[in-house]
Amino acid sequence: MASLALCAATSHVGAIVKNPDAAPEQSGRLHQAWRSLDEEIARLELDAVVVIATDHYETFGLENYPAFCLGLAPEHEAWGEFGNPSGTVAGRPEVAARLLEGLTARGFDLARSHTMALDHSFMVPLVKLPSAAAAGVVPFFVNCNTPPLPGLGRCLELGRALRDSIRELPGDQRIGVIGTGGLSHWVGLPRFGDINEAFDHALLDLLVQGRLDEIARWDDAWIEQEAGNGALELRTWLITAAAAGGPARVLGYEPMAPWTVGIGVTAFDVVEGP
Repeated sequence: MASLALCAATSHVGAIVKNPDAAPEQSGRLHQAWRSLDEEIARLELDAVVVIATDHYETFGLENYPAFCLGLAPEHEAWGEFGNPSGTVAGRPEVAARLLEGLTARGFDLARSHTMALDHSFMVPLVKLPSAAAAGVVPFFVNCNTPPLPGLGRCLELGRALRDSIRELPGDQRIGVIGTGGLSHWVGLPRFGDINEAFDHALLDLLVQGRLDEIARWDDAWIEQEAGNGALELRTWLITAAAAGGPARVLGYEPMAPWTVGIGVTAFDVVEGP
Protein backbone atom coordinates (compact mmCIF):
# COMPACT_ATOMS: atom_id res chain seq x y z
CA MET A 1 0.00 0.00 0.00
CA ALA A 2 1.28 3.45 -0.90
CA SER A 3 1.63 6.22 1.64
CA LEU A 4 0.70 9.88 1.61
CA ALA A 5 4.05 11.16 2.81
CA LEU A 6 3.71 14.93 2.50
CA CYS A 7 1.08 17.62 2.15
CA ALA A 8 1.96 21.30 1.70
CA ALA A 9 0.57 24.48 0.18
CA THR A 10 2.05 27.67 -1.18
CA SER A 11 1.19 30.77 -3.18
CA HIS A 12 2.17 30.82 -6.85
CA VAL A 13 2.29 34.38 -8.24
CA GLY A 14 4.82 34.79 -11.05
CA ALA A 15 6.58 37.68 -9.30
CA ILE A 16 8.07 35.14 -6.89
CA VAL A 17 10.55 34.17 -9.59
CA LYS A 18 10.44 37.26 -11.80
CA ASN A 19 11.14 39.74 -9.00
CA PRO A 20 12.59 37.48 -6.30
CA ASP A 21 14.45 40.09 -4.25
CA ALA A 22 11.62 42.57 -3.80
CA ALA A 23 11.22 43.76 -0.20
CA PRO A 24 14.37 41.82 0.75
CA GLU A 25 13.59 41.18 4.42
CA GLN A 26 10.15 39.80 3.61
CA SER A 27 11.12 37.92 0.47
CA GLY A 28 14.19 36.53 2.22
CA ARG A 29 12.03 34.94 4.91
CA LEU A 30 9.78 33.43 2.25
CA HIS A 31 12.67 32.05 0.22
CA GLN A 32 13.97 30.42 3.40
CA ALA A 33 10.53 28.88 3.96
CA TRP A 34 10.56 27.40 0.45
CA ARG A 35 14.10 26.09 0.99
CA SER A 36 13.04 24.42 4.23
CA LEU A 37 10.04 22.81 2.55
CA ASP A 38 12.17 21.67 -0.38
CA GLU A 39 14.65 20.07 2.01
CA GLU A 40 11.78 18.20 3.68
CA ILE A 41 10.57 16.97 0.28
CA ALA A 42 14.10 15.82 -0.62
CA ARG A 43 14.47 13.87 2.64
CA LEU A 44 11.22 12.01 1.98
CA GLU A 45 12.43 10.68 -1.40
CA LEU A 46 8.96 10.91 -2.94
CA ASP A 47 7.96 8.81 -5.95
CA ALA A 48 5.46 11.40 -7.26
CA VAL A 49 3.88 14.69 -6.28
CA VAL A 50 0.29 15.64 -7.01
CA VAL A 51 0.33 19.40 -7.67
CA ILE A 52 -3.11 20.93 -7.17
CA ALA A 53 -3.37 24.26 -8.97
CA THR A 54 -5.54 26.27 -11.32
CA ASP A 55 -5.03 27.75 -14.79
CA HIS A 56 -5.25 31.28 -16.14
CA TYR A 57 -6.80 30.61 -19.57
CA GLU A 58 -3.64 29.07 -20.98
CA THR A 59 -4.58 25.38 -21.03
CA PHE A 60 -8.33 25.70 -20.60
CA GLY A 61 -10.64 28.19 -22.33
CA LEU A 62 -14.35 28.65 -22.53
CA GLU A 63 -14.65 26.04 -25.28
CA ASN A 64 -13.73 23.38 -22.69
CA TYR A 65 -13.52 24.33 -19.02
CA PRO A 66 -13.71 21.45 -16.53
CA ALA A 67 -14.22 21.71 -12.80
CA PHE A 68 -11.38 19.23 -12.16
CA CYS A 69 -8.83 17.67 -14.51
CA LEU A 70 -5.91 15.27 -14.02
CA GLY A 71 -2.88 15.37 -16.31
CA LEU A 72 -1.76 11.95 -17.57
CA ALA A 73 1.14 12.92 -19.83
CA PRO A 74 4.62 11.40 -19.44
CA GLU A 75 5.96 14.92 -19.77
CA HIS A 76 4.27 18.28 -19.24
CA GLU A 77 5.36 21.37 -21.11
CA ALA A 78 5.21 24.77 -19.44
CA TRP A 79 3.56 27.68 -21.19
CA GLY A 80 6.21 30.14 -20.09
CA GLU A 81 3.58 32.85 -20.39
CA PHE A 82 4.59 36.46 -19.75
CA GLY A 83 8.11 35.51 -18.70
CA ASN A 84 7.01 32.82 -16.26
CA PRO A 85 9.03 29.59 -16.00
CA SER A 86 9.27 27.54 -19.19
CA GLY A 87 10.60 24.07 -19.94
CA THR A 88 9.17 20.62 -19.24
CA VAL A 89 8.37 18.60 -16.14
CA ALA A 90 8.31 14.83 -15.89
CA GLY A 91 4.84 13.40 -15.40
CA ARG A 92 3.74 10.26 -13.61
CA PRO A 93 1.02 8.91 -15.91
CA GLU A 94 0.72 5.54 -14.19
CA VAL A 95 0.06 7.21 -10.85
CA ALA A 96 -2.32 9.68 -12.47
CA ALA A 97 -4.31 6.91 -14.17
CA ARG A 98 -4.68 5.00 -10.89
CA LEU A 99 -5.79 8.15 -9.08
CA LEU A 100 -8.33 8.83 -11.81
CA GLU A 101 -9.74 5.34 -11.29
CA GLY A 102 -9.83 5.76 -7.52
CA LEU A 103 -11.49 9.18 -7.59
CA THR A 104 -14.04 8.05 -10.18
CA ALA A 105 -14.93 5.08 -7.99
CA ARG A 106 -15.53 7.56 -5.15
CA GLY A 107 -17.99 9.63 -7.16
CA PHE A 108 -15.71 12.29 -8.67
CA ASP A 109 -16.10 12.45 -12.46
CA LEU A 110 -12.84 14.19 -13.32
CA ALA A 111 -11.74 15.20 -16.78
CA ARG A 112 -8.37 13.95 -17.96
CA SER A 113 -5.77 15.30 -20.34
CA HIS A 114 -2.90 13.48 -22.04
CA THR A 115 -1.40 16.75 -23.31
CA MET A 116 -1.88 19.05 -20.31
CA ALA A 117 0.45 22.05 -20.39
CA LEU A 118 1.21 23.97 -17.21
CA ASP A 119 1.03 27.68 -16.47
CA HIS A 120 2.67 29.58 -13.63
CA SER A 121 0.27 28.22 -11.02
CA PHE A 122 2.10 24.89 -11.39
CA MET A 123 5.51 26.03 -12.55
CA VAL A 124 6.41 28.72 -9.99
CA PRO A 125 6.02 26.33 -7.01
CA LEU A 126 7.98 23.66 -8.90
CA VAL A 127 10.81 26.14 -9.48
CA LYS A 128 10.85 26.99 -5.77
CA LEU A 129 10.55 23.31 -4.81
CA PRO A 130 12.89 21.52 -7.24
CA SER A 131 12.76 18.29 -5.22
CA ALA A 132 9.04 18.07 -6.01
CA ALA A 133 9.71 18.53 -9.72
CA ALA A 134 12.44 15.88 -9.56
CA ALA A 135 9.98 13.37 -8.11
CA GLY A 136 7.69 13.73 -11.13
CA VAL A 137 4.28 15.37 -11.02
CA VAL A 138 0.63 14.59 -11.45
CA PRO A 139 -0.93 17.96 -12.32
CA PHE A 140 -4.40 18.33 -10.82
CA PHE A 141 -6.34 21.30 -12.19
CA VAL A 142 -9.10 22.89 -10.10
CA ASN A 143 -11.36 25.60 -11.49
CA CYS A 144 -10.80 28.57 -9.20
CA ASN A 145 -11.74 31.47 -11.47
CA THR A 146 -14.59 30.73 -13.88
CA PRO A 147 -18.03 30.44 -12.23
CA PRO A 148 -19.69 28.19 -11.41
CA LEU A 149 -16.84 27.07 -9.19
CA PRO A 150 -16.79 23.72 -7.40
CA GLY A 151 -18.13 24.26 -3.90
CA LEU A 152 -15.78 24.47 -0.95
CA GLY A 153 -17.55 21.55 0.68
CA ARG A 154 -17.05 19.51 -2.47
CA CYS A 155 -13.35 20.38 -2.41
CA LEU A 156 -13.17 19.14 1.17
CA GLU A 157 -14.70 15.83 0.10
CA LEU A 158 -12.33 15.66 -2.87
CA GLY A 159 -9.30 16.03 -0.62
CA ARG A 160 -10.42 13.12 1.52
CA ALA A 161 -11.13 11.01 -1.56
CA LEU A 162 -7.68 11.88 -2.92
CA ARG A 163 -6.06 10.71 0.32
CA ASP A 164 -7.86 7.36 0.13
CA SER A 165 -7.07 6.96 -3.57
CA ILE A 166 -3.38 7.62 -2.95
CA ARG A 167 -3.26 4.98 -0.23
CA GLU A 168 -4.75 2.44 -2.65
CA LEU A 169 -1.87 2.86 -5.10
CA PRO A 170 0.13 -0.35 -5.58
CA GLY A 171 3.47 -0.99 -3.95
CA ASP A 172 5.20 1.11 -1.34
CA GLN A 173 5.19 4.39 -3.26
CA ARG A 174 5.59 7.60 -1.31
CA ILE A 175 3.34 10.35 -2.65
CA GLY A 176 3.24 14.06 -1.91
CA VAL A 177 0.44 16.59 -2.43
CA ILE A 178 1.10 20.30 -2.91
CA GLY A 179 -1.69 22.84 -3.30
CA THR A 180 -0.94 26.22 -4.87
CA GLY A 181 -2.76 29.55 -4.97
CA GLY A 182 -3.86 32.64 -3.05
CA LEU A 183 -3.74 34.11 -0.60
CA SER A 184 -5.53 37.48 -0.71
CA HIS A 185 -5.17 39.34 -3.99
CA TRP A 186 -7.27 41.05 -6.59
CA VAL A 187 -6.63 40.15 -10.25
CA GLY A 188 -7.64 42.60 -13.00
CA LEU A 189 -9.84 44.60 -10.63
CA PRO A 190 -9.68 48.17 -9.25
CA ARG A 191 -8.29 46.83 -5.97
CA PHE A 192 -5.32 45.21 -7.71
CA GLY A 193 -2.38 45.41 -5.32
CA ASP A 194 -4.47 45.29 -2.16
CA ILE A 195 -3.74 42.61 0.44
CA ASN A 196 -6.03 41.70 3.35
CA GLU A 197 -3.68 40.49 6.08
CA ALA A 198 -6.55 39.90 8.50
CA PHE A 199 -8.21 37.51 6.06
CA ASP A 200 -4.96 35.68 5.38
CA HIS A 201 -4.23 35.23 9.07
CA ALA A 202 -7.81 34.08 9.74
CA LEU A 203 -7.47 31.43 7.02
CA LEU A 204 -4.06 30.27 8.24
CA ASP A 205 -5.27 30.15 11.85
CA LEU A 206 -8.19 27.90 10.89
CA LEU A 207 -5.84 25.62 8.97
CA VAL A 208 -3.49 25.45 11.96
CA GLN A 209 -6.43 24.53 14.17
CA GLY A 210 -7.72 21.97 11.67
CA ARG A 211 -11.11 23.68 11.44
CA LEU A 212 -11.65 22.89 7.77
CA ASP A 213 -15.43 22.64 8.01
CA GLU A 214 -15.57 26.32 8.97
CA ILE A 215 -13.61 27.31 5.89
CA ALA A 216 -15.88 25.13 3.76
CA ARG A 217 -18.89 27.14 4.95
CA TRP A 218 -17.46 30.42 3.65
CA ASP A 219 -19.40 32.09 0.86
CA ASP A 220 -17.56 32.82 -2.39
CA ALA A 221 -19.06 36.30 -2.69
CA TRP A 222 -17.77 37.10 0.80
CA ILE A 223 -14.32 35.69 0.02
CA GLU A 224 -14.10 37.79 -3.15
CA GLN A 225 -15.23 40.92 -1.34
CA GLU A 226 -12.86 40.46 1.59
CA ALA A 227 -9.78 39.02 -0.13
CA GLY A 228 -10.22 39.32 -3.88
CA ASN A 229 -10.97 36.96 -6.71
CA GLY A 230 -7.48 35.48 -6.33
CA ALA A 231 -8.39 34.22 -2.86
CA LEU A 232 -10.88 31.83 -4.44
CA GLU A 233 -7.79 29.72 -5.09
CA LEU A 234 -7.98 28.64 -1.45
CA ARG A 235 -9.79 25.64 -2.91
CA THR A 236 -6.40 24.10 -3.64
CA TRP A 237 -5.35 24.60 -0.02
CA LEU A 238 -8.59 23.11 1.27
CA ILE A 239 -8.21 19.98 -0.89
CA THR A 240 -4.63 19.55 0.34
CA ALA A 241 -5.54 20.12 3.98
CA ALA A 242 -8.39 17.61 3.75
CA ALA A 243 -6.05 15.04 2.21
CA ALA A 244 -3.60 15.51 5.08
CA GLY A 245 -6.19 15.35 7.82
CA GLY A 246 -3.93 17.13 10.30
CA PRO A 247 -3.17 20.72 11.23
CA ALA A 248 -1.05 23.12 9.21
CA ARG A 249 2.40 24.33 10.15
CA VAL A 250 2.94 27.85 8.83
CA LEU A 251 6.47 28.02 7.47
CA GLY A 252 6.11 31.58 6.26
CA TYR A 253 3.64 34.39 5.63
CA GLU A 254 4.27 37.87 4.28
CA PRO A 255 1.97 40.55 2.85
CA MET A 256 4.12 41.09 -0.24
CA ALA A 257 3.06 44.45 -1.66
CA PRO A 258 5.63 44.34 -4.51
CA TRP A 259 4.18 40.99 -5.55
CA THR A 260 0.58 42.22 -4.93
CA VAL A 261 -0.28 39.04 -3.00
CA GLY A 262 -0.43 37.77 0.55
CA ILE A 263 2.09 34.93 0.33
CA GLY A 264 1.77 31.83 2.47
CA VAL A 265 3.92 28.71 2.75
CA THR A 266 2.62 25.81 4.85
CA ALA A 267 3.07 22.13 5.50
CA PHE A 268 0.41 19.85 6.98
CA ASP A 269 0.66 16.99 9.43
CA VAL A 270 -0.48 13.84 7.64
CA VAL A 271 -2.78 11.69 9.73
CA GLU A 272 -2.45 7.94 9.30
CA GLY A 273 -5.54 5.79 9.01
CA PRO A 274 -9.07 6.72 7.90
